[in-house]
Amino acid sequence: MYRGVLVTLDGSPLSEAVLPVVADLVAGTTAVVTLLTVGEVPSATAGGPIETVQPFIFLASSAPAVRFAGDAPKYAETKTQAIERREEELTAYLEQKGEPLRKLGVEVNTIVQFGNPAERIVSYARRPEIDLIVMATHGRTGLRTVIFGSVAGRVLFSGARPVLLVRPGKLYDEPEVFWPTETSHSDAATRR
Repeated sequence: MYRGVLVTLDGSPLSEAVLPVVADLVAGTTAVVTLLTVGEVPSATAGGPIETVQPFIFLASSAPAVRFAGDAPKYAETKTQAIERREEELTAYLEQKGEPLRKLGVEVNTIVQFGNPAERIVSYARRPEIDLIVMATHGRTGLRTVIFGSVAGRVLFSGARPVLLVRPGKLYDEPEVFWPTETSHSDAATRR
């Protein structure tokens, strides 16, 4: 059926509601599941208060200008260190979420990327080993918003791969699964 399933997680419990659906989908197959999260690019972390450079102060009309400079900022970690730290944190998160699938005998890969979530998901999904994208849609303001303005909508309309959208109910209820159809443009998706 599927050789490679790309599962997107954003760290929220709602996004993680796709994992039981994925477990059922790949049960008894040799499909490889790739868990992907896309983080914001972190910046350097200041280690102490950053002092500002004082503007020129004129003491008298005939006196020369005096400039008082504060200390240069001191950083607890550089941008590169911040990216490495965040990548390690996100990898640990994905490994933890992939463990139940591994216990079921599913091969799980984890990928951390930084940047625009929709662009990164679509870019990764175009790899030849990916056959299906599975992602949650929060459904906070209705399916039309999902289709026309969210990350899920942008991934869906990219056409990179088929997309299985899962809209979680209450956390312990069964999630609703939406399979987009070609004939249902006004409803955008049909419940299966």
